[in-house]
Amino acid sequence: MFRTLLQGAKHTLVHDAVDEILRMLEQGHNMFLASCSALREGCPPEGGLPQDEDLNVGERVVRRMVFQHLVVNPQHDLSTSVALLSVVHDVERIGDYAKSLVEISRWAKKGSTSPLALQCQKLHEMVEPEFDATLKALRDSDEEAAHQVMRDHAQVKALTDNILEEAMEVDDGTREAVVYAVASRYLRRVSGHLSNVASTVINPVDQVSGKAAQS
Repeated sequence: MFRTLLQGAKHTLVHDAVDEILRMLEQGHNMFLASCSALREGCPPEGGLPQDEDLNVGERVVRRMVFQHLVVNPQHDLSTSVALLSVVHDVERIGDYAKSLVEISRWAKKGSTSPLALQCQKLHEMVEPEFDATLKALRDSDEEAAHQVMRDHAQVKALTDNILEEAMEVDDGTREAVVYAVASRYLRRVSGHLSNVASTVINPVDQVSGKAAQS
């Protein structure tokens, strides 16, 4: 969807909006790494994740740029502009889930090697590469990178279903089971929002956030 826009000679506010989204995505990646580290250490970072407010500001900036562009050029890049409003919301939500991971990290056991903790670690290792792939997909209009993110998300969903089932089978309902069951859902949602962003490279605007359109 973005290839023609990004390769065009004319620079518009929509280009600036895309640049801001790419910056926000990199910021979200940093927040994600910090939140997963907090979960492993069982200790929230001092002062929390102040970058979360930065993502909120970034979303408002992108919305303002898109609306200003459409006021001046109501028929120009309309579908792209609409898609960007969806994309920036997904990126902002990544920050919210990173913050949620930090909030539950205070109940995690440092260096836990329980089966659920190890599966959550595996989940983190599956989701983390999706950030770079999503950046590549969006920045370069790379359809293969976008497809890869969406395939990876399908695997993430399958693993989180397994984690939840295992957590439900813990007879004594331990705190650890609750922590990692909840954490797995937050990790899944991060992956889901990355998949939504990647889908804009492949799908028409009416199918953004859906499965890859069939060619």
